Amino acid sequence: MLFISAINYQLWFEVLSFVFCLLVFMQYASSPNNDKLLEQHSAAPAMLLALVLILFIGLRPVSYVFGDTVNYATGYASTSPRMSDIKWETEWLFSVYSSWCKSMGFSVNTYFLGIEIVYIGFQYLACRRMVWESPWVAFMFILSAFSFFTYGVNGLRNGAACAMVMYAIVLIATDGSKLVAGLIMFLAMGIHRSVMLPIASCMAALFVVRSPKLAIYLWVASIGISLVGGGAVSGLFGGLGLDDRTDKYLSGQYFEENTFSRMGFRWDFLLYSSVPVILTWYAVVKRKVEDKGLNILATTYILANSLWVMVNRVAFSNRFAYLSWFLYPLLLAYIMIRPHIWDDQDRKCAWALLLHATFTLIMFYLGKA
Repeated sequence: MLFISAINYQLWFEVLSFVFCLLVFMQYASSPNNDKLLEQHSAAPAMLLALVLILFIGLRPVSYVFGDTVNYATGYASTSPRMSDIKWETEWLFSVYSSWCKSMGFSVNTYFLGIEIVYIGFQYLACRRMVWESPWVAFMFILSAFSFFTYGVNGLRNGAACAMVMYAIVLIATDGSKLVAGLIMFLAMGIHRSVMLPIASCMAALFVVRSPKLAIYLWVASIGISLVGGGAVSGLFGGLGLDDRTDKYLSGQYFEENTFSRMGFRWDFLLYSSVPVILTWYAVVKRKVEDKGLNILATTYILANSLWVMVNRVAFSNRFAYLSWFLYPLLLAYIMIRPHIWDDQDRKCAWALLLHATFTLIMFYLGKA
């Protein structure tokens, strides 16, 4: 958007998203029960907001303010329009998309616009299907997550691939077509192969660790494993071939100045990651909630996050953590909206959203988001 300077772009986004969340808070905070959340709400407002965000983020200036945006723009400028030049052994689908855009003569902003359609569009679809009663509230949890803007302008391939996997997991969790879900997962790996980790976690949630309670035990155990042998585990994961950059982070071969580059056990990241784990424990163990969708979504998140916990000492472990964190806001929204855990669920959800958005705003002002 040409009328907003690059330096103020995220400020506008974070402040406006917080205002939207504040309006939702005011709407639900005075409700004595959970009637408002479980009313049938139109998906049109969330869809309209998703379209506005696609344009807002997709048409951003090409600036170093947005991290890898410039690197992607440089890569696109040198992309060959010939499909014969594609390296099919790497992230082939992203290469196909880049070559196709180049052959069509699309500008770099049109190129970015297509990526945002995937990134934001699939997250909107996930909200609409997983929390169909209140897609607007669920989408507020998504856009107020502190990783949302970053992966829309910096980790573009990772963000787009994870958004696709999110929707595929939701299809599986809501008894949608597993064939379609599998196809989407396959295509997502063609954009960023690191999504093999959440895909494997989802498969484990379906066939191996089918109980969130057991997944929580494994998550707690992963903390001990990380404290005792984190370095050895990081080296092991570094050879799995998730993607070239992640492999370098895990093997300790990559380092640069960054707000997230500090090495050592990240208790702050662990505390942040623990919120959905604690809420899942409360819902499933304490309140005995039986919900297939919650089981699959929560177990997938907890298993994927457990793998991050074991390697969280490495530099840039936030990139590895995002392979579970992308599910964080959707899981949070689902627990706060769908199962009847509290008598005043509307109010609890309103406060959860406000705290979620406030945390992101604080992280932004601290330069961490």
